[in-house]
Order: sequence, then structure tokens, then C-alpha cells
Amino acid sequence: MTEIVPYNNEHYKALTSYILDETQSQFSLVPREILDNPEIMENKRRFQYTILHENNVAGFFSLDFSSDLQNYSDNANAVLLRALSMNPKFQGKGIAKSAMIMLPDFVKQQFPEIEKIVFGVNATNENAYKLYLKTGYLDSGEIYEGKRGPQYIMVKEL
Repeated sequence: MTEIVPYNNEHYKALTSYILDETQSQFSLVPREILDNPEIMENKRRFQYTILHENNVAGFFSLDFSSDLQNYSDNANAVLLRALSMNPKFQGKGIAKSAMIMLPDFVKQQFPEIEKIVFGVNATNENAYKLYLKTGYLDSGEIYEGKRGPQYIMVKEL
């Protein structure tokens, strides 16, 4: 069973022990880059979450309400999904797919005022793009020029 839970320090070792291969690391930060960054961790408008699978720490992401959100949406009731990554030993098992399907209900429970989830997926990251489409997220048709290249702006109305 897959579940999404708020990050806590008990997850730190498992989340910071994995690395992504060269291809994946060009698209996503690993949890260590978030969890060891005081500026991010002290940001009261950014929340960290752990993806558990059968009670094992399998992945990580952030929900961000900071000003960076404006790069993806002008909707004041939107949230920005960031830094989604899965431990390589849990990849290919449908866990990320399950988490993305669960995410809208999770966001609504945590933040009832939120109307939309937005995020960028690198234009060259075909596997992630296909996963997001399969799980009900839509390509907005807009592109954000991110630090790591052009990003398709993906949306999910809640």
C-alpha cells in the first residue's frame, strides 16, 4: 500500500541515502538537496512530504505556496508540486503512479482552499510526462523556462 505522509526526521536517513542516475538527476533534486537546505526548510510556505510504500520510505516531494508559484499559475488558490523523486529501488513498481493519483485528494484534505495543482516537467523528460498524463494531469500548453531547461506546465483541477 502506498501513502503520503508529512516528512519527519525519522525519514531523513532513508531519503538522503539515495541518489538518482545521471539522466534522472538532470530533472529533479534529490531529497538531500531540499532537507539540507535551511532556506527551504525554514520557508513557512513550503511543505515536505514522504511517499511510503508498505511502510518503507520510497520517495519525496514538496508542496510550495511561495512566490515561485507565480511562474506556473496566476491562481491564488493553486499549489506548486516540486522536487518529486523516487528512490531507485522503488522505481518501476507503480508507486509514483499511485502517489500522483492520490495527490489531489491528499492536497484537498491538507489544504481545502486549493483548487489546482501545478508543476513543471522538463520537456525532455518523456517518461515523467507520460506518467503525469496517465494519472490525470493535463499539459496546460504553456512553457516555463526553468533553470534546467523548458518545462511543460502541468495542471490538475481539484
